[in-house]
Amino acid sequence: MRKSAIVIAMASIFLSSMAHATGAQLSVPLHNFPDSNHVHGVRFSFLYGKTKNVSGLDLPIFALSDIDNFKGVQFSPFIGIGHIHGKFQGIGINLVNWHEGDDTGVNIGLVNFTHNVQGVNLGAVNINSDQSLVDIGLVNYAPSTTFQLGFVNATQNLQGLQIGLINYAANGIVPILPIVNFNKNF
Repeated sequence: MRKSAIVIAMASIFLSSMAHATGAQLSVPLHNFPDSNHVHGVRFSFLYGKTKNVSGLDLPIFALSDIDNFKGVQFSPFIGIGHIHGKFQGIGINLVNWHEGDDTGVNIGLVNFTHNVQGVNLGAVNINSDQSLVDIGLVNYAPSTTFQLGFVNATQNLQGLQIGLINYAANGIVPILPIVNFNKNF
C-alpha cells in the first residue's frame, strides 16, 4: 500500500508539472498559441515570440525568438535571431545568437553575442562579455578565453592559444603577435 501511494504521489507531481507545459506553440507578436510559458516540444516564432522556457526545437522564422531558458536545438531556416536571457544548453543556428546567460553547447551564426560560453562559438563575428571556451570566426573578442581562431583575435586573459593574422592578449607571451599568441604560462 505504501509503495502505491509513493508511485501515485510521484505521478501526480510529474503530471502537474507537465500540465503547465505545451508540446507545440506558435509565437507571434503579443501572443502565443496556446498561451503557455513552458514548451516541451516544438516552438515556431513568426516576427516576434516570447516564451519563458523552451525544451526541444525552436524555429524562428523571420523572427526574434525571445526565451528565458532554452534546452535543445534552435534553428532559423530563414532570417532569425535567438535571444536567450538565462541558460542555454544545446545548438543555436541563427543569423544572430544573442545569449546573455550561461551557454553550454554550440552557437553557429553570422554574429554571436554571448556571455559565458562553455562550448564553441562559430561565426563571422564572436563577441563575448565574459568567458569563452572556443571562438572560431573572422573577428573574436572575449575578456577571458581558452582558444581563438580567426583573422583578428582579442582578449584580456588568454588561458590557452590564439591563431590568427592579428592576436591581442594582454597576458600573452607578447601582447600583440601575428600568427600565434599564447599565455605566458602555457
